[in-house]
Amino acid sequence: MNRMVIRYASAACFAWLWCVGLVAPGTAQAPYASQPYYVGNQECAQCHQGAGMGYQQSLWWLSQHAKAYASLAMPESKQIARLSGIPVEPQQSPICLGCHSTSAESEDWEREDSFHLQHGVQCEKCHGAGSEYMDESVMRSREASLAAGLIIPTKDDCMVCHIEKGSHDAVLGPSNFDVDKAWEKIAHPTPRRWSYSKPPELPTGDPDLPQITGSHACGECHAGPESGYQYSLWLDSAHANAYATLATPRAREIARQAGIETDPMVTTDCLKCHTTAHYDAAGGAQAGYQWFEGVGCEACHGAGSDYSPEHIMRDSRLASLAGLKTVTHDTCLSCHENAHGKPFDVEEAWQQILHPTKLPPPAEEPQYKTPQILAFHPSGFELYVACEAANAVAVVDVASRSKVAEIPVGGQPNDVTFHPEGNWAYVSNRLDDTVSVIDVAAREVVATIPVGNEPQGLLTDREGKLLYVLNSSIDSISVINTRSLREVKRLEASRNPWALALSPDGSQILVANALSRIMPFREPPLSEVTVIDTDRAVVEYRREVPGANLMIGVDWHPSGEYGLATLNRTKNMVPMTRLLQGWTITNGLAVVWRDGRVDQVLLDEPTMAFPDPTSVAITHDGNFALVTSSGSNRIAVVDLQKLIAMLQQATDDQRQRIIPNHMGKATEFVVKHLETRDSPRGIRIAPDGRTAWVADALDDSLGIIDLQQMEIVGRVDLEGPQEITKARFGERLFHSGNNTFQRQFSCKSCHPNGHIDGLTYDIEADGIGFNPVDNRTLRGILDTAPFKWEGSNPSLSRQCGARLAVFFTRIQPFDAEELAAVDHFVCTIPRPPNRYRPLGAPLTEAQRRGKMMFERTHTNDGQRIPELGRCITCHPPPMFTDRQLHDVGTQMWLDTHGVFDTPHLNNIYDSAPYLHNGIAETLEEIWTKYNDEDKHGVTNDMTKDQLNDLIEYLKTL
Repeated sequence: MNRMVIRYASAACFAWLWCVGLVAPGTAQAPYASQPYYVGNQECAQCHQGAGMGYQQSLWWLSQHAKAYASLAMPESKQIARLSGIPVEPQQSPICLGCHSTSAESEDWEREDSFHLQHGVQCEKCHGAGSEYMDESVMRSREASLAAGLIIPTKDDCMVCHIEKGSHDAVLGPSNFDVDKAWEKIAHPTPRRWSYSKPPELPTGDPDLPQITGSHACGECHAGPESGYQYSLWLDSAHANAYATLATPRAREIARQAGIETDPMVTTDCLKCHTTAHYDAAGGAQAGYQWFEGVGCEACHGAGSDYSPEHIMRDSRLASLAGLKTVTHDTCLSCHENAHGKPFDVEEAWQQILHPTKLPPPAEEPQYKTPQILAFHPSGFELYVACEAANAVAVVDVASRSKVAEIPVGGQPNDVTFHPEGNWAYVSNRLDDTVSVIDVAAREVVATIPVGNEPQGLLTDREGKLLYVLNSSIDSISVINTRSLREVKRLEASRNPWALALSPDGSQILVANALSRIMPFREPPLSEVTVIDTDRAVVEYRREVPGANLMIGVDWHPSGEYGLATLNRTKNMVPMTRLLQGWTITNGLAVVWRDGRVDQVLLDEPTMAFPDPTSVAITHDGNFALVTSSGSNRIAVVDLQKLIAMLQQATDDQRQRIIPNHMGKATEFVVKHLETRDSPRGIRIAPDGRTAWVADALDDSLGIIDLQQMEIVGRVDLEGPQEITKARFGERLFHSGNNTFQRQFSCKSCHPNGHIDGLTYDIEADGIGFNPVDNRTLRGILDTAPFKWEGSNPSLSRQCGARLAVFFTRIQPFDAEELAAVDHFVCTIPRPPNRYRPLGAPLTEAQRRGKMMFERTHTNDGQRIPELGRCITCHPPPMFTDRQLHDVGTQMWLDTHGVFDTPHLNNIYDSAPYLHNGIAETLEEIWTKYNDEDKHGVTNDMTKDQLNDLIEYLKTL
């Protein structure tokens, strides 16, 4: 572990060697051969404790740093995590642990058995993994200790974690962190005449009695919400501090008044009530017991070696027989009664130390349904609806128009389809990377199929032999054998495959891909409709759709002559000021002909756009298409005969250049608009052809359309909560185009699923083409301020308010209440789990080598890399951004400046293209094509294999 491995330290703690003048800050570090590992504060305490070393260990144990991990059990921590887009327990999140513990980013093999993550921000958080420098012979040599990995932190290191975080300020209030005052507070200088102090000798105990295991052994089970966070509650208690308090001046004064002249930290009369082992030696202490832990669990409950096995603890009678003591008020009074003349209220104290096994039930948050895509059972009697927020499928009885069941499935279900025989339903779970197989008769999941990353649309072939699943995040299509429920092949799609439709004769499947191909710099978008031959289960054609992106809905005309796909036409290369001419994002349909031609038409009309076309369904007679606009809460009724006639009467030039951009043509074939509830998504025609059903996602309901009248005639309540939370209100605003001039687009138009649309934009009115900027994700951004590539927006409120009005909406988009709601929703957009390194998984060999490259301080030939030339300097964990502006040599001829904000690297594999202007198509190109001068990290000495390893590691962040 080298100097920069720990450069993200959350607090600066001086090593005693620096204090006595043996090591100076800023000293160069030479490379060393062995791989250091973390030993834990117990090993540091062997020397850094007692009067001779200024009680350094005890000062740390009494500090907030030692309680940093335990603080993650507080209810406020859950609120902060939610505002950071963290969907897991804070004590399990690498983002939270990155600042609240030591070595959170390391693997198990990099930690000695004596190291405990639960001890928060320990010595090695600031001073580096200690295995190589902890030996006294090394620590006495300045050169040797630095070469072995000892780090002398600075105040800048403190700010990596203590820098203002929007999520923390929103819950806890402004931190007003003063690094100079904090530096003084956590100082632990070594006396001028220092000496080693031995820890107190542990009592021998009776070998026939159970042994003391130490509180950490108890904490192995008594942790987390399922155990009431008992271990964290103890870590944060006065009991845990009991031994460390003996190092305070107050303790020495109390001892003096009691006639004790020796150091309280080694005096048996003091230790018997301030430590576990001296209170009751029992059978002695096991190796895992830590003498500085104070009054641990076993001081009250008895030595635990015999009752600690789980099978015994689960049986109260067996546990009692094995030595588990029942704690009473008398247990407390044995130490606290008349202690040092202080009054003691045993009842009040009893309430303070309560640590029940089960937490009180948390306040229930409204559990919305958020219906996405729906599918009719082949019989037409039932309708299944994928409810993303509820992790369930709603079952609707078509005749009674009512919800009759809800089937739990995987995380974030988005699409559902039936086997042609009607016995099985298949549901794509985007969060879990799985497909749930539902037994329709039993209404329960009977199998789960692993597929690719973030599965979206899915559909069987006509015979039901194969199931096609679109893996949106990795641009592929899983082909599943429905008998074996195994993947038999994987097809290549275009970028972000989203929706698919089977041709009337069953011979082809059209796949609409949400993102444009990654295009050369300053080239317009180019999307694709992928055509699958179902007889051979291969990709047969790739139909190009120039100028289009966000193609997320598709359906076939019953004639089989063509299909329709929804699309956006984003004019990302002209300044956003063209919004006044209706020329920023236009919205419409692609007509994909069977012979390979592709036409494009707009559904926008002058002064009234049709933002975010999402889904399309064609009536059984082929006369009409119904298209949902999730951004305007409308459904467009398209007369297909008029549409096709208009295209056929046009010249080839008109069909290629004019009609795709003509905002008046929709008036010729859009015969009606139907008003829906909030954010209509999926729409389907009932098997009898009489009605169409639409999922109003942010209303938790379905609208029913009479196709004869072309009117919404009914509604099905999916039984979501009636309360509209701040986040739900913000979600509705985020998906609405009502706040944009002429309702041209919504926030979602550029940030589908809170992520990216993969395009580079010309935003500011500084001339055509100047200062292009790559779109950046909104997932987990609250704590990465400032915003914009230039770092000019200090807060989300400015980003979503004033900036939005000036450059995007051309009107004041939100009032104060709306702006607060939008900001709140954006903060809660969850970070998907990293697909290259599941939580807690070890690194692969390639990723491990890449980590060494990411953290290296020297080139291949041994030259020291300047700090600003090291990856980890600007990208320190846990956010992997220092939130500063840097010139990394990427300024190009269209840029008026070359200093840019450091982006965070979380899930960086999923946000191509890269660099401020999107010029790098892949992570590799950042360094192979755009880092000639080594200004974006020193990388030109790397071999191809080393760069490949670095990329593999970056994907794990």
